[in-house]
Amino acid sequence: MPNGVYDYNEEDVYKIFMNGVERKTYIYGRVSTPKQNRDLENQIELLKQFCFNNGYKIHGVFSDIASGISFEKRNEFFKMLDDVLAGKVERVVIAYKDRLSRVGFELFKHLFRKFNTEIVVVSEVGNEKLDSQEIIEEIISLLHCYSMKF
Repeated sequence: MPNGVYDYNEEDVYKIFMNGVERKTYIYGRVSTPKQNRDLENQIELLKQFCFNNGYKIHGVFSDIASGISFEKRNEFFKMLDDVLAGKVERVVIAYKDRLSRVGFELFKHLFRKFNTEIVVVSEVGNEKLDSQEIIEEIISLLHCYSMKF
């Protein structure tokens, strides 16, 4: 501070305001229909195992049986989101991008980043993709979503 100006980044500000508050690790799973309940259980177990293997202490498990496009019936997602927006969450661990949202994943990634929350996508850990691959996957996901409507 020799020039009289303080230089802080987002991480520094969070540390000041959240001093003494343990930030949490949450896992979130979602399936579209009740018929997929077993898949949801497997998804949650996979996420728990991933967290254990990576030394993450799990503070909350959230899951919904609801559409990946609409947020109308995603009560657990909104409970988790409230904590993210309150700055209480360090990371959210999901199995695949589309478990969080079939559309607009990048919007959530940006929003979570603003609250210093990392989204860990288990299927992509150690598997960096090219932009073209991500675009193709997004198109396939959208086509799948809209084909399910008919």
